Amino acid sequence: MRDVLPDEVALRDWAMTQIVAVYRRHGFVRIETPAVESLRLLLRSDGGENEKLIFKILKRGEKLSTAGHPDDLADLGLRFDLTVPLVRYYAQNHARLPQPLKAIQIGPVWRAERPQQGRYRQFTQCDIDILGVGGEVAEIELILATTEALTALGLKDLTVRLNDRRLLGALVAHCGFDVARAGSVFIGLDKLDKIGREGVAEELRAAGHPPSAIERLLDLRTDLGLLSEEYDPDAKRLIGNFPQGFSHIGLINTAFNLVKARGPAQQRSERVAPSA
Repeated sequence: MRDVLPDEVALRDWAMTQIVAVYRRHGFVRIETPAVESLRLLLRSDGGENEKLIFKILKRGEKLSTAGHPDDLADLGLRFDLTVPLVRYYAQNHARLPQPLKAIQIGPVWRAERPQQGRYRQFTQCDIDILGVGGEVAEIELILATTEALTALGLKDLTVRLNDRRLLGALVAHCGFDVARAGSVFIGLDKLDKIGREGVAEELRAAGHPPSAIERLLDLRTDLGLLSEEYDPDAKRLIGNFPQGFSHIGLINTAFNLVKARGPAQQRSERVAPSA
């Protein structure tokens, strides 16, 4: 963790002002959640590796003195991201919140990892989320609002790379993994650029996934050009026969064009009914 000097604080304040202004134009509202959450809630989340990096808070007073097992010493933890608190926040307050809820969260999070260049145990996250609406329109609106915010900060020539878990799920099933354990496959695959092919393969084998499924997944090309209007026949051959995957790409393109055509003013004023 570190101190932040005045010049950097001023820069952060300016950046936050630009970001929040853009998100407000898209109809998002600021919310705040506590830094501390129930440890039980943090541990049962789908936080992957982050769950191993929780700063745990000891029980207080008599509860601490009567704790028998080391695992019983803590009952609270510092949040490691803003998603887990958001889920709890919405569950407890949804009756008093606008529907759908378009939320902005900006605040510190903590991860008990080894500090190194550019990585700290305390850092600031900025999240936007839409709750109460299903389908691709909400996802694309999040992406468009974020690219507009980054443009307001002076970034140029941005490239957005889309990822859809339905498509990944189809890939996982095609390669022979247990679909019920797809989450751990995604977590391992997400580290491909950090630990390389062999590192990912070793992690997936250690998790008990079939070696044949691992090899089949890693043999697929990652750049398949699936977002083009004309789907690459070679991509279809490499991935296999799962037409639902390609249908999702079409839905994403349709949603992107719909949200882009509406513009921020209409996005702010519309109330989209939750899908089934």
